[in-house]
Amino acid sequence: MKTKMRSKRNLKVMASLLLALAPTATFAQFNRTTYFMEGVQLRQQLNPALMPSRGYIGIPFMGAMNAGISSNSISSDYLADIVDNSSSADYFTSDKFINQLKHDNRLNVSVANDLLSAGWYADKGFWNVNLSVRVDADANIKRDVFEFIRASRGLSDQSWANANLHTDGFRAKVSSYMEAGVGYARPFGERLVLGAKVKLLFGIADIDAKVEDVTMKTNLRGIAPNQDWSTITDEQLKRVKGKAVIRSRASLRGSMTGLSLATDRNNYVDGIERSGSIGFAGYGIGADFGATYKLGHDITLSAALLDLGFISWGKSNTVSSSSDVERVYDFDGVHAGEHREDFRKTMKSGEIFNSDLWNLKGQESKTRTTSLRTTMVLGAQYKLLDDKLTLGALSTTRLGEVNTQAELTLAGNYSFNRHIGVALSYSMLQSQGKGLGLGLKLGPVTLATDYMYFGKDSRTVSALVGISIPIGSRHESSL
Repeated sequence: MKTKMRSKRNLKVMASLLLALAPTATFAQFNRTTYFMEGVQLRQQLNPALMPSRGYIGIPFMGAMNAGISSNSISSDYLADIVDNSSSADYFTSDKFINQLKHDNRLNVSVANDLLSAGWYADKGFWNVNLSVRVDADANIKRDVFEFIRASRGLSDQSWANANLHTDGFRAKVSSYMEAGVGYARPFGERLVLGAKVKLLFGIADIDAKVEDVTMKTNLRGIAPNQDWSTITDEQLKRVKGKAVIRSRASLRGSMTGLSLATDRNNYVDGIERSGSIGFAGYGIGADFGATYKLGHDITLSAALLDLGFISWGKSNTVSSSSDVERVYDFDGVHAGEHREDFRKTMKSGEIFNSDLWNLKGQESKTRTTSLRTTMVLGAQYKLLDDKLTLGALSTTRLGEVNTQAELTLAGNYSFNRHIGVALSYSMLQSQGKGLGLGLKLGPVTLATDYMYFGKDSRTVSALVGISIPIGSRHESSL
């Protein structure tokens, strides 16, 4: 079985899907609202030193399901329109779409699922194991990318007599891998707990697309000032005189089993092909480190570094292409007819995510290494009302090649008893003022969100569902 994904369409669809997913949260591998909830084993996803009160066995495929999407500009009100129009450039040139954009438009999608998980006490130490699948997608798209599209449709103030268009504003990265982890935490004295987890990584896919520079300059005659290149007729095209120059610097690198590049008659990349079944295309290792320290009975400080590691992708499963070219279209020369037609083809679709515009050429495949998205965590909590109420502040900073995300969360948790608890949180940096979170512990079930859905204007939303069976008796070593 062979699957073809033509890059002219595929790259546009990849960006459109990221846009479409925008209203659904950042940091989806973990949930900040549950960080201060006693007895919730999911806290170890944010700090391996946070020992739960007892052991557990996660329900297969339901131990921890966490997903979220975040955007600084696209709201859920536009979700249906973007999905419906993902195959057409017309929607992306409309005032409705353009008016919601910022100069930089950041998009982040994360999904994590614990397929298997368990934890248990051995003497004073706590062991835990997990088998999980994770998917991350990050993009940063500048507004001028879409202004470029508008110009090709005759919707710009730029006249084709002397146009000067430029963008360096597109980067998208999608990665997926499976991890098998073993963690251990142990108290040292009455105040300090140290924890660590080592993870074997099995890479499924990693695609990285980047536009560093696309510049177009024209000096044309015999053409309407704001000609729409998608509707220009053959007769109108024949009357165009002068020159146009397009410079492009871009790259596309990907790793996945059975991945290869398809090229056109000029040896330019015009598609990505994949054959066979999906398997592991790379292998790596990662680690988490954490610590908690009690200043007193009521106050605890904590810190962690998560996802320090890398994946090395095999040469046979990796494709690479790039462009650094300047193309001159001479509408007056010997090959004027061919140049006119090539320029129309390049501009007609109005797609900045367009292999004709990028002119990528395949390169020799090489082994490549990618880093994990490392996260730094700092927390402080204060207990009162006989430890039933916990107030806390949590800082998380997630480092990425495309986007770096920082969040500051204030949270409060109240435990009615050992089995039932509720938490409220407010995350103030990524939510455009709508970062209210809610967590519920109902026996073996944990439900939580860092960003509740507040209707069509929501730009950041997350959801966590975790179900685990408690094992063993309560342990006093946990903090």
